[in-house]
Amino acid sequence: MCPRVVALTGTPGTGKSTLAEALEQHGVKIFRLEEIASEVNALSIESDVNVVETLKLSEWVWSGDEPCIIDGHLSHYCAIDAAIVLRCAPDTLRQRLKQRDGYGHEKIESNVEWELIAGTWSDLVNLHPCTSVLELDTTNQSIDLERVLQFLANGDGDGQVQDAIHRAQDWMNV
Repeated sequence: MCPRVVALTGTPGTGKSTLAEALEQHGVKIFRLEEIASEVNALSIESDVNVVETLKLSEWVWSGDEPCIIDGHLSHYCAIDAAIVLRCAPDTLRQRLKQRDGYGHEKIESNVEWELIAGTWSDLVNLHPCTSVLELDTTNQSIDLERVLQFLANGDGDGQVQDAIHRAQDWMNV
C-alpha cells in the first residue's frame, strides 16, 4: 500500500535535506518541517533559537492527492503513514556537524548522543509503533534512491516500527 504522508527523519546531519532534494527532483512532493510548524502555530523563537511545540505538529493534515514527504528531524511527530529514518555513524556525524554554522561543541555532542542511543527510533516506537519504516545508513553518503522510491510506491521497507526496531542500526555494538 502506498503511504500518503511519510516522515523523513533522523538526527541532524544524517542527510535528510539532501535526500529530500533528490526526491523532489523525481517529482515527490516535499514539505519542510518549518513550513508545517509555522502553519499550525507550533513554531516560536526563544533566545534566538527556533522552538517547535511537537504536540501541535500532529494537527497538520495533508489534503493533496499525491503522497508527500515531511523533511525534518521532528517530522515523525506529525500524523504520518510511514517513516524513513536516516542514520549515520557517530564519528562521521560529529565531523559533519562540525562543518555547520551555529553548531557548538555542546549542540554537536547532544546530537551525536541522540544518534548513538537511537533517539529517533525511541520516539517512533512510542508515537507510531505500527507504521511502516525504512532505515538507511548514510555514513558513506550513498543512498539507494531506487529503494526509497520503491518504499514510497508500495510501503515495502523494513516492516512496522515495533518489529523493525530490533533490527535497527546499533552504534553501541559496532
